[in-house]
Amino acid sequence: MLRELIDDITAKLAENGVDPVYSAFDAKSVSRKGSSFFTVVGIGSFESSAPIYSPYTVFLPFRAEIEISIAAPEDYSMIKLYNYYDEKVGPVVSDMSGMTCRLSKMSVKFDSNIQRLVLNVRLSASGLTRIGRENV
Repeated sequence: MLRELIDDITAKLAENGVDPVYSAFDAKSVSRKGSSFFTVVGIGSFESSAPIYSPYTVFLPFRAEIEISIAAPEDYSMIKLYNYYDEKVGPVVSDMSGMTCRLSKMSVKFDSNIQRLVLNVRLSASGLTRIGRENV
């Protein structure tokens, strides 16, 4: 379920012009991710509730902490990095169907390992996953 959630978010971001986007499970080294922007999506915590059954569908309520890290190109300003998030990433995540998101933490720091600014965003999300009963 975690991988599906991450894959849904990365696919939605890619569809809306955020490129490249990687899963936190991706093993590709930072040096191979390019010198422009790159975004990494992960899950900090996940909790699911008791399933809700209907005749044809099982609904599984969940709460998660979604973690998004955006690495800026070298010599990029903090303001431009925040604007990139506001224009490209924020609207996509807040408009994900089946999920409600709220910004819970945002920070920017210089990562000396990759020599770039990195914007780290934590979103509190809740939603429902739908599973057909024939699959259960």
